[in-house]
Amino acid sequence: MIEIYPAILTHTIEEYSQKLAEIEAGQAGFAHIDIMDGQFVPNITVMPHEIMSFSTPLKLEAHLMTFRPERYFSDLTVAGVSRVLLHREVYETLEECTEAIAHAADYFPEVGLVINPDTKVEPYHELKIASIQCMGVHPGASGQPFLPEAMTTIKEVIEQKMPVVVAVDGGVGEDNLARLKKVGVTRFVINEHHFSASNMAESIRYFTKLAVGEDL
Repeated sequence: MIEIYPAILTHTIEEYSQKLAEIEAGQAGFAHIDIMDGQFVPNITVMPHEIMSFSTPLKLEAHLMTFRPERYFSDLTVAGVSRVLLHREVYETLEECTEAIAHAADYFPEVGLVINPDTKVEPYHELKIASIQCMGVHPGASGQPFLPEAMTTIKEVIEQKMPVVVAVDGGVGEDNLARLKKVGVTRFVINEHHFSASNMAESIRYFTKLAVGEDL
């Protein structure tokens, strides 16, 4: 099943509200929220406590580009997040990462792992995760081009043949989406393409067809 996830990366609560409304109108059904603390990456976005008051029918996943992500678990549950994504790079060892995933599972129905393009792929079979999100760029800002080395990382993850969704976030577009799907990616996180389009729903349909190889 191909999934196109519109992503929200914003620095103000007003822009967050606007983008959330656009995604709802586009009938995507789900949204990816980027959370950055200014420490793991230089950028600072809207934080979990700022979005707690928003109600939405969308299924929400939160991509935590933060140190000590457990600080935000409680607020994110209030915000309606059902899937949280944790960066491998936050933890010194895979054992620490495993413990963090177990902790997150106390709050969320689904937990996913995120790895950067230059992060060494490890044996992830023992992790209790629903997805592995491979970054196509170095995290921290939207609009970056897809890094060629990310394709190697993605293939190594897929070769583990785990029963999880493999997602790609960053640099996904018309020039590489079909190629990523061909190697086994089924979830695509896309930011600027959707919000620069005149019609969110049409943009989502367009990228879905592009991924599955249908006539446009």
